[in-house]
Amino acid sequence: MSKSFDVIIVGAGMVGASLALLLRQYMSQGLSVALIDEHAITATQGQQPSFDDRTTALSLGTQRIFEKLSLWGALTQAGCAIEHIQVSQQGQFGRVRLHAQDEKVESLGSVIPNRAIGQVLSQGLLSCEALTTFAPAKVVRYEMTSQGACLQVSFEGEAVELRAGLLVLADGVSSVGCDQLGIAQRRHDYNQTALICNVSFDRPHDHWAFERFTLGGPLALLPMQGNRFALVWCMANDQAKAYLALDETEFNQRLQQAVGFDKGRITKSGERGGYPLVLSQAQEQVRSHLVVLGNAAHGLHPVAGQGFNLALRDAKALAENIGQTWLCHGSDQLGHITHLLSYQTAQEQDQALTIGLSHQLPTQFAQPGVTWSLLRSLGLTVMDTLPVAKTLFARQAMGLVGAPAQWQP
Repeated sequence: MSKSFDVIIVGAGMVGASLALLLRQYMSQGLSVALIDEHAITATQGQQPSFDDRTTALSLGTQRIFEKLSLWGALTQAGCAIEHIQVSQQGQFGRVRLHAQDEKVESLGSVIPNRAIGQVLSQGLLSCEALTTFAPAKVVRYEMTSQGACLQVSFEGEAVELRAGLLVLADGVSSVGCDQLGIAQRRHDYNQTALICNVSFDRPHDHWAFERFTLGGPLALLPMQGNRFALVWCMANDQAKAYLALDETEFNQRLQQAVGFDKGRITKSGERGGYPLVLSQAQEQVRSHLVVLGNAAHGLHPVAGQGFNLALRDAKALAENIGQTWLCHGSDQLGHITHLLSYQTAQEQDQALTIGLSHQLPTQFAQPGVTWSLLRSLGLTVMDTLPVAKTLFARQAMGLVGAPAQWQP
């Protein structure tokens, strides 16, 4: 069996599913889109590995994208708004405090469990009648030709040939598609693990998010429903292995020492998990008839929580590029390298700034020595006292740098 589409998206995780839904407006006008994933797409709970026990901090810019997709109302039912952010350095003076009220916005972002995001996205996919899904299915072979992409897919026990003028690889940081098509990944191993769990204190969090830098790695506490925090604690691999093995009482004591007592006393911590920290970047994000998206294009350090927010901005820009190309030039031009390079150029500055920030922050704050510590403390103090610098920092955190005027507060 052979089928042809205008666009094929491989990967129905958070980024691939979002791109499919961003293309929905063009599907209603005749654009044909297929979505392929190895896992079934269900209305109750996504089976995608990315829809796991982790949480994601969604920026205000991301919120506004989901509002345009009519998904934000459902997402907020499981989310918790971030109204205040504090950035500090352990054991040193100097801190930056951001407040939604000062920036004249309703919130600086929201924290939502990945499972809830997965459920809302999956329900959106299932309700999109114009979208063709192949799930669960496996791409056996990728082939690129001068006319587009040709995929050999195993689906429901049959071999299916799928063709498209544009192929989008959104199949994760260990992208099989990139591997088969010879797209190399540049990787920087931080030799660290992000330890995650939920934590409760004996005081209300009042919608505060905390980012504390230590010489061992950054530690973030993100507000959740039920007066809980989502903890993301970056540390050396050996230390993470030891901390994962601690009983709850001992772990809570170690965590209390790291965060101090200004937030209250820790009363409970949930099940812990660990994820290796690697910065990965595809050496090519576009080729003729091909785009690499999401973690397949760039996987970031979790500091400042910008990985998915950046990927969603990429997805929005790509959807607009696809839609305008298709409306103005038709299906024949969808995968033309000129249009795809235009998309890449438009996103280069945002990607460079966000990736650079997520890499440099944990690297520079891990530099030992009194001089480095003093410079960091002074930098935080200066930023906190300069309204212009503070607002620029806040707008980057909210994902509004370079945003269209109608998105800006």
